[in-house]
Amino acid sequence: MKKVLRITGLLFLAFALLGCASQQSTSTVDVRSVEYPLSGFSPVERVAAEAAEGAVVEINVFSTNDEHGWVFDWDFGQAQPRSYKGNPVHSGLSRVSTLYKEKSAMYSNPVLISAGDTIQGTLLSYYYNFIESDMENPMSRMMGKMGYSYWSPGNHEVEQGNKVANKVANEMAAQGIAVISANTEWKGTGEPYYLPYAVEEIDGVRIGFLGMTTPGIPMWLAESTHEDQVYMDMVESAEKYVKIMREVEKVDVLIGVFHAGMNDAYDSAKAESSGVPIPNASRLVADAIGSGPQGIDAIITAHSHQLIDDEQNSEFRNDEYTNDIKGVKFVQAKNWGSHLGHLQISVAAKDGRWMVDGINAMTYSMEGVEEDPEMLSYMSEYIEGSKAYAAEVVAQADNDILGLRSYYEESEIVDLIHETQRQFSGAEISIAATFNASLNIPKGDITVGNIAGIYIYENFLNALEMTGQQIKDYLEYSSNYFNVVTEENVDSVPLVNPDVRGYNYDMAQGFYYEIDLTKTPGDRIVNMKNLDGSAFDLSKTYNVTLNSYRYNGGGGHLAAAGLMEGTELNAETTYISQLAMRDLMVEYLKEKKSWGSGDIESNWKLVPEDLAARAIENQLNAGNAGR
Repeated sequence: MKKVLRITGLLFLAFALLGCASQQSTSTVDVRSVEYPLSGFSPVERVAAEAAEGAVVEINVFSTNDEHGWVFDWDFGQAQPRSYKGNPVHSGLSRVSTLYKEKSAMYSNPVLISAGDTIQGTLLSYYYNFIESDMENPMSRMMGKMGYSYWSPGNHEVEQGNKVANKVANEMAAQGIAVISANTEWKGTGEPYYLPYAVEEIDGVRIGFLGMTTPGIPMWLAESTHEDQVYMDMVESAEKYVKIMREVEKVDVLIGVFHAGMNDAYDSAKAESSGVPIPNASRLVADAIGSGPQGIDAIITAHSHQLIDDEQNSEFRNDEYTNDIKGVKFVQAKNWGSHLGHLQISVAAKDGRWMVDGINAMTYSMEGVEEDPEMLSYMSEYIEGSKAYAAEVVAQADNDILGLRSYYEESEIVDLIHETQRQFSGAEISIAATFNASLNIPKGDITVGNIAGIYIYENFLNALEMTGQQIKDYLEYSSNYFNVVTEENVDSVPLVNPDVRGYNYDMAQGFYYEIDLTKTPGDRIVNMKNLDGSAFDLSKTYNVTLNSYRYNGGGGHLAAAGLMEGTELNAETTYISQLAMRDLMVEYLKEKKSWGSGDIESNWKLVPEDLAARAIENQLNAGNAGR
């Protein structure tokens, strides 16, 4: 029988809380009794589990990751079920619930786990994180109902701030879900902030789950979001706790639950310059520790939004397939509840001990899976509440507003972001990205949901001083989004560089400039001038506004402009908002009352224009409007 709601092998220093007088090797801790952040933690030395020769146990660990608030399939920006290129998109935990019910009935000893980035990403999650925040968070409520046992927080949990993150952690605990992250520590003490790991026994087999959170957080987020925490090197933390789990807790099976990807090269240069550990070190952990009785048997990864199982690994290009590092298996279920991960673990008795005999890693798509009506009913108050909030009208669109070409030319969407930023910060120049090429707002009502469709992240707003040269260097770096395109290669080379994410392509407003596609980044921002036609002064200091992700070093733009050393900003800050960008955009539109093509500043373009037009059409015809 699987033991539910109790974790063996853990003992906390806060004995009064748990009603314990002293350490005992048979101690068990009720997950519902744990309070986060922890006031102390200590492992409990246990006797190895005995196994009758010839016995075999199968344990089936199911997982999701990067759920990003997707309770159900709904496009709040368009007020309709989600679709992509006219086709329905099947995702969300309501579909996962349906499939998990089916799979958990088919396979013995099921365990359901999340690898984090759970509570941020939709208007629904935002509404209950910050507006109707007195209610239980929808994600903890839903995951408790679905039967999740373990949760490893991600960077987007941290982004919500300590108040929200700690509230959700304790709501997870109240639902019987253990919160695990071995490399998240109290600042200054080195003590665990959450449970570093959790252990339970299933049919006599002791299985341990080691949590981990990407340590790249200081590169992306303001210190105020994590002022009590530090994020340690994943390899060092794993080496410490794997030893404890194997030698002290005597686990027979050890599964990593890491909110971090496998591709350690991604963001590694930025991490090194910022003085933080490698953000995506899951592969490095496996390489350093390996599998076997003293190692890690499998790792559930996250953060990179990829599919990883025995048949595929989309985190690596150039046909490099990697799912077995020194015997350690990997699985990742992409994102948004679009897939369900599955580790099928066979454990056999050998010489009186349980030994892992084999692991199959699988993922299942939500294509063709219906949303669970029981779960939709259970979450109906949250669903209807968020829909009503999204339907609030804030202004009128003077014409159809389309996101399709917003990466390649001036658009109402990006200029709305720019004007909001300049209005509230008082800055001369705005820098911003576009996030949703599929968004269409018809002429007429602009709703809160439309704004959420335009600005899908919960960034805040900042402003700082930059010289004209630093602005140019910033835009040169940003222009890496575009490949070098010439008359000779325009029909064979894509316009967009696949190695640069669309959200890392920033555009500026407040002066005129051109991007010469025939030139390489570093030399392609040309014809810079003020809006009145006078020369743009590269030596002058300007007040520049941009979102909090960029301000805190996200994407590496400020470092490229010479404004950051490590995680330290070398510039005068002139503005810090108290409201998130979406709220500021809503307030701006309520005041302005309308928005449309007449509000576009028309201050930049891709050149040569004929060549750029061909490159743009080729990109769109290839079915990629931006990424």
